[in-house]
Amino acid sequence: MNYDRRRSSPGIVGSRLQAALNGFGGPNCSGTTAGANGCLWFNPFTNAGPGNPALGLTNSFYVPGNENSVELIEWLQVPNGVVEKEDTFVADLIFSGELGVELAGGPVGWAAGVQYRDTQFRSRPLSELDNLDINPCPVLGSQNCSGALQGAGSFIFLGGARNVSLTQDVKAAFAEVRLPLFDRLEVSAAARFEDYGGSIGSTFNPKGSVRWEATDWLVLRGTVGTTFRAPLASQVSNNAVTSLAGLAAASGNFKAIDIAGNPTDLGPETAFTYNIGTIVDFGGFNFQFDYWSFDFEDEITTTDGQAIARRVVPVASELANCSSVFAQFITFDGGACVQGTTTGLNISRVFTQWVNGPKTKTTGLDFQATYRTDLGSGELTLGANASHILTYKIGDFFVEGELLRPGFSAVGLANLDRLPGTIAPWRGNAFVNYNIDGFNARYGFKYIDGVRDERCDGKEFCETTNFGGTNFGRNISSYKQHDIHLAYDLDLAAVETQLQFSIENFTNEDAPEARVPLGYNPFTGNPLGRVYRVGLRARF
Repeated sequence: MNYDRRRSSPGIVGSRLQAALNGFGGPNCSGTTAGANGCLWFNPFTNAGPGNPALGLTNSFYVPGNENSVELIEWLQVPNGVVEKEDTFVADLIFSGELGVELAGGPVGWAAGVQYRDTQFRSRPLSELDNLDINPCPVLGSQNCSGALQGAGSFIFLGGARNVSLTQDVKAAFAEVRLPLFDRLEVSAAARFEDYGGSIGSTFNPKGSVRWEATDWLVLRGTVGTTFRAPLASQVSNNAVTSLAGLAAASGNFKAIDIAGNPTDLGPETAFTYNIGTIVDFGGFNFQFDYWSFDFEDEITTTDGQAIARRVVPVASELANCSSVFAQFITFDGGACVQGTTTGLNISRVFTQWVNGPKTKTTGLDFQATYRTDLGSGELTLGANASHILTYKIGDFFVEGELLRPGFSAVGLANLDRLPGTIAPWRGNAFVNYNIDGFNARYGFKYIDGVRDERCDGKEFCETTNFGGTNFGRNISSYKQHDIHLAYDLDLAAVETQLQFSIENFTNEDAPEARVPLGYNPFTGNPLGRVYRVGLRARF
């Protein structure tokens, strides 16, 4: 299995922009006279463009002749990205059968096997402009920078990349045994060993489960075990990707967040898990209930860019604490953090990295119920499922021995600028379905519980604007969506054909408002409003 991918975005080279503002822009610039000998000026003012053709708008400030040439724009703004190639080879050898031992419930079954996985990951910059081995500094062609500027690259917003070649060889072995102790009681046990080598190391993960059919209509079940998740090849590379975030420390202004790989000490993530549940099944009715628990250690995550900025700039847009241990992860305008002068508004970019994060514990309940019965000449089905998060506790987050972010409970909170994102206490859906003679009608209902924006806690107003205080999005309401789906099978001899019609969100429910640039919470709501769909499906 392999894939080849080219990721790129247009970006502006910072030193080229400064040169063009001084009259020395363009690919053919020579000499020392601004605006001469092929040197071009860049006009940053509103009189440079006639308008917005996409929206059909005209610019009343436009002055003909003040335009920036296509040649200059293409010199300033160039593709920034990487070309990636990943090849994966997997070989499995599996044996299974019976041990020849007969228990009260039947023969003992077993399975065992080994696996070998080889992954080759290679990545290279698109050009010399975004190659950090050649251009590690903000000034194009310079390698004489230090501190936070070293590795910032030559682009204003986007980061750079380095040539990377990684190999990951994984050797695994597993065994499983099934013990039917009695006709209604079955126990199984399994174990898996994986060796990743290098800094990741190896792991041994056992798992056990039991299933007891207490009666013809009642089943009790449970499992317990450990899990293991190794870092991806891209997470242990020397490269970084650049994202965008509205930093609270910078009064919500959007800044670059560089997410770098960790080739030195990123280890595996482990978890202890268990669940207990029951199944009730009789007379067309089926009900399933499960309680589950996950205890994660060394979770593979990224350092929190928002928390880094807040630790250095405790009060939004106010003075930075340049002596903070976390100041090393921030690049400020001009490069250096100057105590008593630098503020949150001077943040240019924040360096984050894949790391093994804090302990996390989450528990919850899952419910599922269905009921089927004949109704007239057709079949009626009722169904519902729901998930209730009981706990989602995240421990203290330490970076280089210093507390970056204290632990918190995420349940019922929006978590719009931190992981794990919005954790609604309840989520669920229900449906009513009727099928008769090739016609199917289905009504669906979706529910997502409301949450609180914890960023507003302890404040009279969530935010203060030029027009006064606002509590927009303080409490993000629950979301309810109603759908209707109709389908009819056409009786065609040669082709299996179905006509389809749907109205999704037919009550036109708005997405819950939230204090983010979109104006709504994308993790809980649907911004599309009422949607009509008409379809034709054919199978030959």
